[in-house]
Amino acid sequence: MRDLQTLREKKKALGLTNALIADLSGVPLGTVQKVFSGVTKSPGSRTILAIERVLFPQETSPGSYPSEKSPLPDMLCESPAAYGAAVSTAPPRSDGEYTYADYVALPDDRRVELIDGHFYDMAAPNSKHQIILGQLYMQFQACMQNHPDCMVLLSPLDVMLDGNDRTVVQPDLLVVCDRSKMRKGRVFGAPDLVIEIVSPGSHTNDYCRKAFKYIYAGVREYWIVDFKKRHVLIYRNEEELDVSLSGTEDDIPVGISGGECVIHMGVIQKLLDSLGDI
Repeated sequence: MRDLQTLREKKKALGLTNALIADLSGVPLGTVQKVFSGVTKSPGSRTILAIERVLFPQETSPGSYPSEKSPLPDMLCESPAAYGAAVSTAPPRSDGEYTYADYVALPDDRRVELIDGHFYDMAAPNSKHQIILGQLYMQFQACMQNHPDCMVLLSPLDVMLDGNDRTVVQPDLLVVCDRSKMRKGRVFGAPDLVIEIVSPGSHTNDYCRKAFKYIYAGVREYWIVDFKKRHVLIYRNEEELDVSLSGTEDDIPVGISGGECVIHMGVIQKLLDSLGDI
């Protein structure tokens, strides 16, 4: 295990906040604060290991993607078996070998995504999810009018993220500025911006597996909108990867617009608060 000074230096180099480290590592925020302030003189080994996995990501678990520049932790990834592969009506294959042909052969009532040959079930969105999505769409549609080449699109829409037949995802909201990627009713290649709204059961997929996948496929900006935690985790992936954490009451500039577009998350938070438990 590394000493405290090394952890502090790495944290500063990555530009990570205590809150972001707590969220990615699963270590309570108060504990993270005590570790880096030196209040806790002898933190537990499990705590330090969890923090190190955020600060020093090395080889990741199967199905995820290693990087020297990414603070995404391998500890959040689970093996594909943890999610359970969907059963195709096509001839049986080994998990990890499914293709787009198997994907389209599934029953219409089966909602899945295909990532690197593995099927992952998707739960039906609840009412709050749809309200958030609708509000985000209206704001993005309005603010992107000054960028006429960019299309704001909603799920369900098949995105052939790697341009091959082994990965098909359905982001909640996406922005595509290269019209040549829109063919045959699908998107081929990485969108410029992707948003996933965290729902019960989607936490690990949104924060880990799909985060790795989007970033290494070339998505320029990835937002993880989590109203339960009241924050928006944003990966901006231009010349280097920048990670930031905003609140759901904040005004957030859209990086791919050069900051010209601003999403007013507080409007959505206020609406959700007024609706209560629906």
